[in-house]
Amino acid sequence: MLLRKMIRDMKKNLGQFISIFLMAFLASFVFAGINAEWYGLQTEAGRYYKETKLADIWLIGSSFNRGDVKKIMELSGVKDVSLRFSLDFPTYSNKDKILNINVIEDNTLSLPKVVEGSPLNTTEDGIWLDQSYAKANSLEIGDQIQVEIPGTIFKKDILGLILHPEYVYSSNDSGSFMPDHDNYGFGFLYASSLPEDLSIEYNQILMSIDDRSNEEGIIAIVENMFADRFMLVINHDSHLSVSSFNNEIEQNKAMGGVFPVVFFLIAALSILTTMTRITNSQRTQIGALKALGFSKNKILFHYVSYGIWIGLLGGLLGLITGPLVIAPILFIMQKSIYTLPKWSIALSPISYIIVALLALSCGLSSYLACRGQLKEVPAASLRPKAPKSSSHSRMEKSKLWYKLSFGIQWNLRDIIRSRIRSLMAIVGVFGCTALLLFGLGLRDTINKVSDWMYKDLNVYEDKINLDSHTFKEDIAEVANSYSGQWIQESPIELKSDSKKENGFLTVLDDGDEIRFEDVQRNRISIPSKGVGISYKMAELLDVKAGDNIEWRIYGQKDWARSEISVIYRTPMGQGIVINKDVYEDFGQSFNPTSLLTSDRIDEDISMKAIENIQNKNTLINSFNELLESIRMIVLILVLGAILLGSVVLYNLGALSFTERVRELATLKVLGFHPKQIRSLLSMQNIWLTILGIIIGVPIGFWLVDFMLSTMPASLDMRIFISIKSVIISILGTFIVSVTVNSLLSRNIRKIDMVSALKSVE
Repeated sequence: MLLRKMIRDMKKNLGQFISIFLMAFLASFVFAGINAEWYGLQTEAGRYYKETKLADIWLIGSSFNRGDVKKIMELSGVKDVSLRFSLDFPTYSNKDKILNINVIEDNTLSLPKVVEGSPLNTTEDGIWLDQSYAKANSLEIGDQIQVEIPGTIFKKDILGLILHPEYVYSSNDSGSFMPDHDNYGFGFLYASSLPEDLSIEYNQILMSIDDRSNEEGIIAIVENMFADRFMLVINHDSHLSVSSFNNEIEQNKAMGGVFPVVFFLIAALSILTTMTRITNSQRTQIGALKALGFSKNKILFHYVSYGIWIGLLGGLLGLITGPLVIAPILFIMQKSIYTLPKWSIALSPISYIIVALLALSCGLSSYLACRGQLKEVPAASLRPKAPKSSSHSRMEKSKLWYKLSFGIQWNLRDIIRSRIRSLMAIVGVFGCTALLLFGLGLRDTINKVSDWMYKDLNVYEDKINLDSHTFKEDIAEVANSYSGQWIQESPIELKSDSKKENGFLTVLDDGDEIRFEDVQRNRISIPSKGVGISYKMAELLDVKAGDNIEWRIYGQKDWARSEISVIYRTPMGQGIVINKDVYEDFGQSFNPTSLLTSDRIDEDISMKAIENIQNKNTLINSFNELLESIRMIVLILVLGAILLGSVVLYNLGALSFTERVRELATLKVLGFHPKQIRSLLSMQNIWLTILGIIIGVPIGFWLVDFMLSTMPASLDMRIFISIKSVIISILGTFIVSVTVNSLLSRNIRKIDMVSALKSVE
């Protein structure tokens, strides 16, 4: 009987229950969709790393040998060790294309995953090539690729196409976020297949350890063991590919945890107001059920089950559909940046917990709504409830109150008496505004970063990268042909007190092709003393202007100590900048790696010193690719915001209309025209909408800022939201609000004054 009653009540209040169902559905849909994406990436990456035996520690140095491997293997906690030679080289046929050549001796650590062709075999004479690079350059198994290692040029057959756990994210340029598979890839071959006249010195030692908790201790021992030479130590947290991918997962995890909160809150508030109205209207029915012998707990569970079933059904539907809809859309963006053997969705246990919490929170709201009615004895419940005795508020007693119009008084009194309903309207409106502004603001920020990086800071048109093994006379040929600014870029280590970070050093020669701005966007110059440090790097090292830092270039043993003169801000390439003269005062030799020029460069240019040429338009296009994927997220957020605002405002409007039907009927009897009554209802709607927008705009800004704070250490994006986006968000929310109010106000003509005003029988 009670089940039939519940179904009948839901049919009678179908609009309200559908809106509650939608809120529960959206909360679960968004959370489960994003959760399935990041947890799927995390699960697949973990499986991939384990399958390919990804190393735990990388030692980068020079002249490593088997004796060094033997010493490390004797350390307690070290599980396996492997030698490797790894370096970037231009392909012989096209110097614009770079291959990271890896020479290995065994199959123990950080193994390539062969996706096509021959499996790894130490007796095979050939090269296993990056699958993405091969596809981008139309290379197939059996083709030959010509490689140049200084002093030797040789050809190798492509034996297989591979993926590699250290190249899930790969980029050879600190100024570009998007991978360029057409011009940069990697290849693996065995030392036994190298030409006999080619001698290489291993520059990497890969280590795996038994327990990651002992990592710091093992690293300290190894650093002390090789204290007589330079050595860079990289662990999982600092490896470019692993850390970039982990940062991506953390960003999505943060995004997935923020947005469902609004839907979650509104679902609970909606069920609270709806069940309060239902239980108040069914006061006599509750009394009749008690008189018929139904226990208090059974009646309580009956009303609580309204919320539990709605929350559970909405949550389960969202749990099923969210991963099937949202995750594939987000994967489109991920696939343009990262390379994995498999892209799969996976639900973490917390997704199921969220569904349970949705059902419990809706059930709790139902409990709070009906517990008051169950305290009375059956005889009292069967009698009509006495009207609430209400006294005038301080506002109504003030002199200002009598100066207000009837419409303002009527709406203020209703807001004060219906605080929860008014709060729900405000929450729905600010949620709508915040989500709209977040989506549009994220797009604006990415757009602005592109302009900031490639128009305001880097004003050159082309970057001519030099071959690291070129001669001075070859560089002079480039200098005689093109004008511009010479720079030297080098990866470096930086440390301050106990903090250590990896970054980039930029040494500047005379010129104005690179410009610098401080945190307030004021133009600054790098002084003739000290160094400039990027804002993000200064935060990571916890230093400020006037402090000292230590730094050293990869490949050098000694540390240099410098005072920070200025702090500049740049979106990419975090590190330090120093003038050429200051750099040479440290006893360093300025070896330019690039020429930044705005001269027109011939497409068929051929000079020995030039490794490749990067046109700024190519870098801008890579940003535009990132923007395209961001637009998909923006679309999801905009649709979610519109749906949120529409559902909440419609539900509250319908609820408000039902609760005030006697008042509205009274106004009609007193001679108010429907147009005047609609105006009264619109007034309150506009007030709450404005208040929600005032709260929602700063929350939208905060959401964008929160997302930017989860960016990887190599990226520094400042928040930028255009006035246009703010106006669109405000107008969009207003349009949703006005449209919903207009649809509901049509019901005024349908009010039956006799039925609405007759006494309770």
